[in-house]
Amino acid sequence: MIDGKQLWKQRVIAYFNELKRYLRYMFNDHLLFILLIGIGAGAVAYKQWVNGLSYDFPFAFVVSLVLAPFLTHSPVQTLLKEADLVFLLPAEKQLTPYFQRAFLFSLMMHIYMLLIVIAAISPLYAKFSHVSFLFLFIVLLLLKVWNMWITWKGNYFIEPIMHRLSWGVRLVLNFLFMYFLLAKAPIGFTASLSAIMLILLGYFARATKQKGLKWERLIHQDAKRMMTFYRLANLFTDVPQLKEQVKRRKWLDVFLPLVSYRQENTFLYLYMRTFFRASDYLGLYIRLIIIACLLIYIVPSSYGKNIVLLFFIYATGFQLYTLSRHHRTKMMIKLYPIGNEQNKQALLRFLFVLLFIQTIILALFVWLTSSLFSAVLSFVSGLLFSYMFLFFYAQKKWN
Repeated sequence: MIDGKQLWKQRVIAYFNELKRYLRYMFNDHLLFILLIGIGAGAVAYKQWVNGLSYDFPFAFVVSLVLAPFLTHSPVQTLLKEADLVFLLPAEKQLTPYFQRAFLFSLMMHIYMLLIVIAAISPLYAKFSHVSFLFLFIVLLLLKVWNMWITWKGNYFIEPIMHRLSWGVRLVLNFLFMYFLLAKAPIGFTASLSAIMLILLGYFARATKQKGLKWERLIHQDAKRMMTFYRLANLFTDVPQLKEQVKRRKWLDVFLPLVSYRQENTFLYLYMRTFFRASDYLGLYIRLIIIACLLIYIVPSSYGKNIVLLFFIYATGFQLYTLSRHHRTKMMIKLYPIGNEQNKQALLRFLFVLLFIQTIILALFVWLTSSLFSAVLSFVSGLLFSYMFLFFYAQKKWN
């Protein structure tokens, strides 16, 4: 006889112990200080941007566009493992208390994120809406529970088209419901959507009565979620559980001939290949550039734009420096007839090129949103900061 309550308690304790193991490395005093400065500067700039908006701003459309994907993405974290397919699957009927607690645990996590999202949209909401925040929270909470329940029932279906269709329909319904609510549409619109949502609840309840949970899907979702966390943690410390993922990205091969075919460029070529194809270095680099451009657009002051540029150059360099540890477990690399100094210089040169390109892009965006003088100032300061960060701080860290 399996005690679902006790099993869930053990899994939750092990899960939080695993998180604490890496979070103490990720949120060290140094990083927290930088994050607080970044969040504080971003909050001030965001508030100034909101204050400058005219009252014909499409508030309902923009906020609904932000909230709809957040509401739609409502997974239930079950903390199942691969071995459970053998040891727990036969006892699925006894695990109802386990899955009930998994649902409540996931709901608590979603409520926490919900409060963060409400705090993020609060300046816009306070300016353009007269409805209380309590009412907004209750509506979003009800929509979140509805999405979670539909998502959970979707785990009884094996057909991929069913999951895609469910996600798309819920995304549209969430967007329309929030838009009608924020735009103060006639009550009949929101009532009609509520009726459709209740019909969907009834359909999924009936359609899954004779079905069993698809454990492979649940286990894959939890493993994927943990791999995302491990990839993030790997930017700060070694993660033995991280399974390496490689993407071909053939379209980037056009840049490889830029590295001449010489022995001293061995590690330079290796780091370029790694950046293009391994893990999520390229995606991280692109995302940081996009976020920096958005903040540069929002921040009104030219000096504020310069601070944003320097902050994101630091963040990019700090995160991409983990390339130095990417091949640490590969013994064949130690056989290269190349010294450690050449390895270090290859990485620093490659990172400097990446930060140089980022600085150019961000400086051009400063020019588009401010003045030529601000762009030149941002470019020069960004270039100097990149050089100081890599060839003084990062080089000392390597040594």
